Amino acid sequence: MTPFGLFRKKQKDASEKKKETPKTKKPTQKTLLDELSGENTELHEALSRTLLLNPETVVKDGADFYAKKAQEHEEAQNPRNARIAYQVAGEIAMYEGKMTQVQKFFKKAAEVDPECPYKDAFEYLSKKENAERAIAVAKEFYTKTGKRTEA
Repeated sequence: MTPFGLFRKKQKDASEKKKETPKTKKPTQKTLLDELSGENTELHEALSRTLLLNPETVVKDGADFYAKKAQEHEEAQNPRNARIAYQVAGEIAMYEGKMTQVQKFFKKAAEVDPECPYKDAFEYLSKKENAERAIAVAKEFYTKTGKRTEA
């Protein structure tokens, strides 16, 4: 054995490798959103990006306020901020159950910033049947979490 062989790691033989237990996956607990969206992964993805976790902070200003801000950012050639403002306007509209506004604001959010990582979710919500389902699930989500106030 060479003097440097003393410092090498000892390799495990096949019997030792078999004794090691493989890491098992822990069963994941379903969230409320998982339960409400069911097997519809597109709906789940869209809502996970657009549900308001603390609605009272933005709902008081209203969707129109954020839509106006978005237009100002568009005019100032700031697409990222315009997209964010349209997204917030769409989220408020969803909270309030206003389907046409949900479609309109999320469509604008997808159009104004084509590089947005959530563009697919916005496009999904801009379609009527998807917006209807999303609003119904969002209403139930807000009701069950205690964050739903009747406007």
